[in-house]
Formats: sequence, structure tokens, C-alpha cells
Amino acid sequence: MLLREQISQSLVGLKGLSSPTPQTVGWSVDHGPAVEVDFTEVDSLSCAFRELRISADELKAAPLDALKAWADRLCERVTYLLEHMGPLEIDAEAQSILVRSTPPTKDASRTSFYEMLVKAPGVVSLRRYVRESATPDRQPVDIHVTNEVFLKLVCDIVEAVPAVAAE
Repeated sequence: MLLREQISQSLVGLKGLSSPTPQTVGWSVDHGPAVEVDFTEVDSLSCAFRELRISADELKAAPLDALKAWADRLCERVTYLLEHMGPLEIDAEAQSILVRSTPPTKDASRTSFYEMLVKAPGVVSLRRYVRESATPDRQPVDIHVTNEVFLKLVCDIVEAVPAVAAE
């Protein structure tokens, strides 16, 4: 069964979910990335999730350049969230690329932004954060999207996985 079909079936099965404690659901397709999502709400038109994680076995031993290519392709493809995202920091020692909203959403009392971490061994995680002006610490918040946007988001991240030449 295709990834898109698995996700669609799960969303139908989760309809009515509303919980402060996330429910983790995972999907995978033969020889493709594994997807896990921590859902907090699902209804017939939309969903909310705390974190989206994708693991690509084909990038387990990939060099930093391949992870950077993944991050770049993600930024090119995922242009329909509240803010655009771009690579912010590359850490060669940790083998990770930090991608954030560029620019974040700001108002008088708070700043909101997406954060995606692309790291070895071929893992992407997506979260959203809010930092109130009165406090220095950011707080994770749920990402709210339509079910259609959620499907597109997962498929775009999976399809952005770069091909890595066999050694």
C-alpha cells in the first residue's frame, strides 16, 4: 500500500482524536523512509501534531553534503506553511543542519517559527515553537494543518530524500 493511502486510512481511523497526550502513529513503505507523527487532534478536515519525524535508511551513512541536499530540497518544496523555511546553521561535527522559518512570525508579544532538524543518520524532525517576549525560552506548540496539507507535507519530505550513490 502506498504511503499516501496508509496516511489517509490512519487519518480516517483517528477522526475524533483530541488529547493533550500525543498519539504516535507510524507508516512505511518497502525500501522507503519511515514516518512517525505525534497527533494531538484529528477531525474530518484537519489535524494537529506535535512533531513529525522521518527516517531515511538510504541516508544512514550519507555524508553531510547529502543531508544538506535534503535540507535544501525540503526548503524548495515546502513553501506552503505559515512561513518559508531556510537553512540556518550547518554543524559538521554533529552532522546536522538546522532549518528555521525565514523570517519567523512576530507580533508585539511573541515570535513563532518552524524548526526542522536534518541530521545523521538520515533523520528529519519538524516542530513549531513560540517564544513569548517576556520569557527567554521557547515552547513547543502543535502544528495545525488541513489533512490535505498534512499529506502533501509528508510526501514532499519523503520525495525530497536525495539519491545517494552506492560506494
